[in-house]
Amino acid sequence: MKESVLAAEVFGRDDTFDSRTDSVVRVEARNLRARLNEYYRGEGSRDPVIIDLPKGTYVPVFRPGSAAAALPLWRRKLRLRGIAALLTILLLGGAAWWFVKHRPDYRRAQSPSMAVLPFLNLASGPDEAYFSDGFVEDLTTDLGSLPGLRVAARTSAFQFRGRNEDVREIGRKLGVGMLLEGSVRRQAARVKITAQLIDTRSGYHVWARTLERDIADIEEAEREVVRAVAKTLAVGSAEIASPHIPKPEAREAYWRGRYLRGNWQEPEESLRYFERAVALDPEFAEAWAALASSRSALAFQMVGSAAEQAGQARTAARKAIALDPAVPEAYLTLGALAYSYDYDWPAAERSYRRALELNGNSAGAHRAYALALTAHGRFREAVEHLQTAQELDPLSIVSTNNLAVTLYLSRRYDEAIQVAKRHLDMDAKFFPARIMIGVCHIAQGKLAEGVVELERGTTEGGRPVEFVGDLGYALARSGRLVDAAAAQAELEAIEKAKGTAGVALARIHAGRGESKEAIECLRHAADAHVADVTFIGVDPMFDTLRGQKDFAALCARLGLPNGSRGR
Repeated sequence: MKESVLAAEVFGRDDTFDSRTDSVVRVEARNLRARLNEYYRGEGSRDPVIIDLPKGTYVPVFRPGSAAAALPLWRRKLRLRGIAALLTILLLGGAAWWFVKHRPDYRRAQSPSMAVLPFLNLASGPDEAYFSDGFVEDLTTDLGSLPGLRVAARTSAFQFRGRNEDVREIGRKLGVGMLLEGSVRRQAARVKITAQLIDTRSGYHVWARTLERDIADIEEAEREVVRAVAKTLAVGSAEIASPHIPKPEAREAYWRGRYLRGNWQEPEESLRYFERAVALDPEFAEAWAALASSRSALAFQMVGSAAEQAGQARTAARKAIALDPAVPEAYLTLGALAYSYDYDWPAAERSYRRALELNGNSAGAHRAYALALTAHGRFREAVEHLQTAQELDPLSIVSTNNLAVTLYLSRRYDEAIQVAKRHLDMDAKFFPARIMIGVCHIAQGKLAEGVVELERGTTEGGRPVEFVGDLGYALARSGRLVDAAAAQAELEAIEKAKGTAGVALARIHAGRGESKEAIECLRHAADAHVADVTFIGVDPMFDTLRGQKDFAALCARLGLPNGSRGR
């Protein structure tokens, strides 16, 4: 019974727990001893068994009480055995129930849950869909911030757009008890909104609302719906505290930008709308946060100057927080920049946790934090966050794909292959799953099978840089040095033109056994802030480098582990 174990399992402390600065276990043990002494001096004075917690240990001791001491020895032993067995059953049963009750998945299963389906766009043209989608996304975010309410992610809920499916079946697929659906009709400066809350178990409407507002007052319509949901489901606070009501034209630009970003349009185009939104309304915190997120995405994709994009993203995120400290997206951006660009893990973790405190229903926040935890070898925590993301976003393949990556990096190759195969069963063209199967086979020493999967996946995927590096590593390991050299030449050309292939080239050098060249490529990648460099501390392809002092120094510089073992 170690102090660190009690701190984690009983008091919810994380892996940063330090008994020198956090005395919770010792204090509570001292309180427990005092309560036991008080009990046995009073109403427990005649108990046949006394439970003691000696100083210096957290292991309880059972001994006979004064009433039991008067019995013959054989009866005392028999009674003690029976009582000890009963106490063991009760303690284990109570402990099991406590742990089940406090497990996140149990709490989520017992809490009210809902999904906001895409509202029908009843405006004059299909190009107005951004308006209804923007309203629904804001509604989803605000509902997700209510304590005690689990809200399915937009990416899963929006898969039911235009599908005439029974609400009970939708509820089953999304794992929610309630659905919110409706319509939005915008005419000139007025908007009409209908909303219905439906119980997915019975299929019946719980309530319905029809709201008509001026465009400038659409925020009030949104709040009215949120208050009605909160009251019906008896969760959280029904008031959404927003320090600023955006100007209508700024909100419209913001919604257009989010619509383009959410529908996989060019990121530069959505960026222009976010810039317009903050120009129209400099006090619009959510628009600043969206601008920061888009800038950071361009930095990680190395579009233009990564340093310039990262700097502008950081400035925009801080501006958003200064305007409204409760904007989760801004903290996510700061977390991503600290983790993947500044290599400042403590700052990154603080930002990720703050984002989740503000909106624990954000599947994207759980996924982002999980990948960062994976890069630092904290695999158990990463898997827990990915499982939460799957529950919140059950129809998205992003969470399960990230889960496969985490399982691979934690050396759980068979499990990673199982997850990847499930992807291929659903979509035979999902090439990242084929790549995952290939790298797992290579790590297991099944070189021929791995190369086949990697060659097919790389071809189907259009030869992305990182996958060409995986293939080159496998070819080198398999002795196909001519083919590995061709892959290397392909990557060297990309590195010369764009500076984005350093980690991929390092993999090929590692496959050839060229440690010095591999480490030099990784140094260049770190200097250029290539995103994949954050995983080198746990990547199996770099295991042959772990005995090298230069590799250990690079990992230390980046704040990364230098070993495959994680938690």
